[in-house]
Amino acid sequence: MVKNCIENSGSERLIMSKVKMYCLPYAGGSAVAYSDWADRYKSLVEVVPLEYNGHGTLFCEPFYKDAFEAAEDMCERICKDAPDKYIIYGHSMGSLIALLTAVKLAGRNNVQPAAVIVGGTRPPHLSYKDERISDLPKDKFIEKLVEFGQTDPELLEDPEFTDIIYDIMSNDTRICENFEADWDSLKINAPILAITGSQDDEAPLEDMKEWQRYTNGLFQIKVFDAGHFFAFECDQFPGYLQEKIAEFIK
Repeated sequence: MVKNCIENSGSERLIMSKVKMYCLPYAGGSAVAYSDWADRYKSLVEVVPLEYNGHGTLFCEPFYKDAFEAAEDMCERICKDAPDKYIIYGHSMGSLIALLTAVKLAGRNNVQPAAVIVGGTRPPHLSYKDERISDLPKDKFIEKLVEFGQTDPELLEDPEFTDIIYDIMSNDTRICENFEADWDSLKINAPILAITGSQDDEAPLEDMKEWQRYTNGLFQIKVFDAGHFFAFECDQFPGYLQEKIAEFIK
């Protein structure tokens, strides 16, 4: 268990548990997406970006075969870290993995998250509304990534880079699009905060409200005047998240 120790004048020690926030990336993203969050939220939590196999620093690791395998990996890492109090944050694809990870942690009778924060994607039972692209030919798939604004067209002039992006994104997209489950079995007791951008067609407000069905606890929802990547581009987001973190960990 990770703790901060402050020495007192005598032999006594004041032991303070460090609250953590585990951050799960969007499809095609890596832990580096949260690189500046550690400093931004350090007064409240220790930010712990989690890397998916086949991404970033784990580029050489084999991809997950499905979302449950990804969640099991995240669950193992959190269990090994053994936090006293923590939050799970997931953006887009990370929202699905965050929910499944919380479900798996509950099944192991581990300490439950103080909150699960999801953003930028419909709840899993409404994913059928998303445009399916994982089965498209490579060239058409890449065209869709550019259309969705997830890849800089100039970077795709490099064939090697294009191959890497295609391999990562096609696998991430596949495990999201092919996810199926007994939706009622995915309910958690931790509070859920769902966040979206008003300009995000992948996560309209009416659909985001249905994340409520996955918790027995408190449900909250927030909309920013922003697009899909509000968490990384919206100036109002950091202040709001700080307020919610303080609320969840008090």
